[in-house]
Amino acid sequence: MSGYVYFELGAPDGLRSRFLEDAPEFERWLCELAAEFPRQYPRAKLTKLADIAMRGAVALKTIDPEEAQLIDHLTHDYWTFCTMTGIHGDKDVTPSVHQWQRYATELTQVLPTASDEMCRYYRRLFAGDSLAECCGHAYRSIDGVFRWSWLLPHEVADFCGKLLDYADLLNHEDDGLAGVSWILAALQSAKKEGSSLLISVA
Repeated sequence: MSGYVYFELGAPDGLRSRFLEDAPEFERWLCELAAEFPRQYPRAKLTKLADIAMRGAVALKTIDPEEAQLIDHLTHDYWTFCTMTGIHGDKDVTPSVHQWQRYATELTQVLPTASDEMCRYYRRLFAGDSLAECCGHAYRSIDGVFRWSWLLPHEVADFCGKLLDYADLLNHEDDGLAGVSWILAALQSAKKEGSSLLISVA
């Protein structure tokens, strides 16, 4: 199973401040869905979202790995909320929508001379980030597909500059190289705006 890859302009801190700002409206939206489909939205999830809407960033801090995982699950629901409501539709900078499987697993598969730092940036695009602040916690996809990652503005500028050196090699007839060209286009859009870049697989 493979999702599609999307790119958006993000806040200076990635997804965090946008998620927190939208939390009250997101909570109302999710509660309406839960009333209609109660089995799909357990009470613990709604309670945690209400906590985030009330306390803000403090509610993202936890020492409980299960609570951190719950925050990750809410991030998935938040992506659906954003998609269905179009609340941030103006931030979309996806050059071309394609399945994740069309992107190379490792950058060196298509750019053999890519530096270690470039490879780390590339892996991060598809690894998934967590909004939860929990020691030792790393994002784990609930369905094996969905993930939401971000590069901060200074990382966008750095990765964009490094990828530009390979721009002449990005042949659109090769899926892996075409994928890198789409990433470069999204990075250029984010760099132009001085914003972070959000990458979602869904």
